[in-house]
This record gives sequence, structure tokens and C-alpha cells, in this order.
Amino acid sequence: MNRRDALNRVAILMGGALSAPTMAALLESCTSKESASAPFSLSADYQEIVAQIADIIIPATDTPGAKEVGVGPFIEMMIKDCYSDAQGAHFKEGLKMVEDKAKEMGGSFMSLTGDQQIEVVKAMEAEAKTEEQKAKEAQIDPETGKVKEGSAAEEPVTPFFLIMKELTLFGYFTSEVGMKEELDYVPIPGRYEGCIPLKEGQKAYALG
Repeated sequence: MNRRDALNRVAILMGGALSAPTMAALLESCTSKESASAPFSLSADYQEIVAQIADIIIPATDTPGAKEVGVGPFIEMMIKDCYSDAQGAHFKEGLKMVEDKAKEMGGSFMSLTGDQQIEVVKAMEAEAKTEEQKAKEAQIDPETGKVKEGSAAEEPVTPFFLIMKELTLFGYFTSEVGMKEELDYVPIPGRYEGCIPLKEGQKAYALG
């Protein structure tokens, strides 16, 4: 799958536009960032949380969930190799918020019940929507109603949960399980046919 195909696939799964960092990550080469700061990495506790949240977004049913197909390590790799240092730091702040919300419920995130974990994830989703709205409002000059120019108009970091959701979908549906079991995978596609009638209940085609 090339990056533009992947971009289109994730956009369809998200039901709309992707965040700017994810678009950049998919369209640009994944290369090591030259930076004076330490490389992005997650602690073992944070790795567990990322994998568990991914599994809440795409749980196991009659097919494996996100955790089983390795979406957690994929997310860490993508942020390390393809996202800015600022976005990586913001992602870690989001994980800290997850733990803070879990403590309000009586323990660490991984010690909570499944229902409690879902409650925390829903709270993070709501927080992301609020954060995204505030970021959009900050881009608008209240006097002119137009987008600000210069440094004030720089792209803000994307909310933790939005990146988490985008990378979960991207990682899962480009995995072998996602492509072969959740989608209709054609390993050796033939000639291009622009219009093919779908059978009732047929899966969407995988982009391989």
C-alpha cells in the first residue's frame, strides 16, 4: 500500500478529514528526525495503555482486536519516526491525562474495569473535541473573522485522542488481519475496472 492509498483509506474510516500531522506522516518519508531532544519513546506502562486504548477502539470480535495485531507498537513507531517532537510530547501529555482521570476513579488505567476504561476513553474523546474547537478558534482573528497570518497561524498540535484513533485505524486496517479478514483482499489484482457491482454484505476492498 502506498502512502496516498493509506491516506485515503484512513480518511474513509474516520468519516472525514485527517489531522495535519497524520497527513504529513502518511505523505512524507518516515525518516529519523535530527533533533537535540531525546528520541520519542514510551515507558512500559504507557505502552500498555496505548495498546489497551487501541483495543477499546477496535476490540476483538470474531476477528482479533487491535492489541492482538500489534497496533500499540505500531503507534509508538509512527509517532517516533513520522511526527514532530511537539506532537510526540503532546501525545505523552494525553497519556498522563488518561492516568489522571483513572486515578480519579480509584486506580491506574490498567487496573480499572473494562467499563471504567471505556468511560475514561470517552472522556478523552470529549476532551479532544473541546481542544480541537479551541485550536480552531485561536486561528481566527476576532476582528476580521479571517485566519491569522504569520506565527500566530502555525498549525497547533493535534489532540491526543484524535491521533490515537487515526493511528489505531491506520495500523489495524493495514495489518495482515485487517486487510485479509476485515476487508476483501485481492492479492493479485487484475485489470482496472472502474465500476464493479458489490454483492450484498460484501466487505470493502483492501488496498494492497
